[in-house]
Amino acid sequence: MLKSVAGLGVIGGAAVALTVPVEQADAQADPGAVSAAPTAMVLAQRAAPQRASRSAARTTPAPAVSAPDEAAPALPDAVGVAGVKAVAKPKPKPAPKPAVAERGSASAAVGSWSGTITARCASIGLIPNAQRLCSAVDVTFGPPTIGGRRASNDEHGTGQATDIMIANAAQGDAIAAWVQAHVGQFNVKYLIWQQRYWAPGEGWRLMEDRGSPTANHMDHVHVTMNF
Repeated sequence: MLKSVAGLGVIGGAAVALTVPVEQADAQADPGAVSAAPTAMVLAQRAAPQRASRSAARTTPAPAVSAPDEAAPALPDAVGVAGVKAVAKPKPKPAPKPAVAERGSASAAVGSWSGTITARCASIGLIPNAQRLCSAVDVTFGPPTIGGRRASNDEHGTGQATDIMIANAAQGDAIAAWVQAHVGQFNVKYLIWQQRYWAPGEGWRLMEDRGSPTANHMDHVHVTMNF
């Protein structure tokens, strides 16, 4: 008579119920055989591979998956006017420097004076710098009289000084201010006007009373030039 013996086996990673028939007669004849059969079956089950490898199970690769278009990052909007290239602003050109008359040049122009020595300034014994200043004042202001070199032991005797006689005090003020503004062009040493003395880099200072309007330079502007 046959009897069945139930057991569990693992095939492909799944538990499977097994039924093994056993002869009753053999079981009665040899009790140890009954207990040995299940033991052999369990050992066989343990020796069998428990589950297939992953590489064997995956015979075909999974298809590639791409993100949908709407999931892509959005680019920022362009700033500025489309199609217009930025151009750096050009640097402003430096303003031209005003022309400065060269010291000692007989042809250098100052104001309305073209640089030409006038007739009355060329004939009164003045040095070149004094001739130039005399001519510029002559053309710019037209004073009634201009004095030059004379026999004396001062700067009039050397031709460095000129006396610019004036029509009125306003004209004298204008000539004195003009000379102060052009000391570099004519190499002015100093000037005297209305009993006051002025030199480049110094302020006006009052002089002593010399006793007469002419001696006190009330009726003319005295200008002395360096050689």
